Amino acid sequence: MFDLAPVLRHFAGHEFEIRRRCASDPAFSAICEDYAAAATALERWKGDRRKAQDYRQLLLELEDEIREHLRKPMGSTARSD
Repeated sequence: MFDLAPVLRHFAGHEFEIRRRCASDPAFSAICEDYAAAATALERWKGDRRKAQDYRQLLLELEDEIREHLRKPMGSTARSD
């Protein structure tokens, strides 16, 4: 299991729901894992302005995906495109 701390820090107040969805939804878990990896990479590359900006942008995109999943009922496969 990956470190969920970066996701839980950003989405404070949603810990139970995030943990529950990670345990039962592989797609959601993969997004959270990507978020955690990007947050770690941002910390590593914070001295490189270009790379840091790329990781900040990636984090914003992943945050939107996480929010979208949290808005949907658990187990919903319908897309809101």
